[in-house]
Amino acid sequence: MKPLNVILPIFVAAAGCIPSERVHADTLRWICKYDAMASPTGVQRENFKLEFALDTLTKRAVLIGNAGLSDVGFFNGDQAITFEEKLAGGAVQTTSISHTDGKSVHSRHSILNGNFVPSQYYGACK
Repeated sequence: MKPLNVILPIFVAAAGCIPSERVHADTLRWICKYDAMASPTGVQRENFKLEFALDTLTKRAVLIGNAGLSDVGFFNGDQAITFEEKLAGGAVQTTSISHTDGKSVHSRHSILNGNFVPSQYYGACK
């Protein structure tokens, strides 16, 4: 066992390498619920949920779904934040959330077998 007078100076020197200023990160989360959906066939009642998370340090945003996590881009403007998911088929899905009251619109521009299947959901996020 090494004497304390040998170990203590090593520990103090190593501690000096640790920055005194700590980096602080938050994970912001939005849980969105949509109760109406519009498509070319009309408007209908809906019970649809999405969840988003944004790491403020890494600036990484994800969509959390029943199939796991999916990376999404985001744009934070002065009135809303918008998340965008780029799909392998070339379509983009967007979700905009108002900074004021949490109201949200989720737009899907899906393409199945070469045909557009557009839809737009209306709801709110907390």
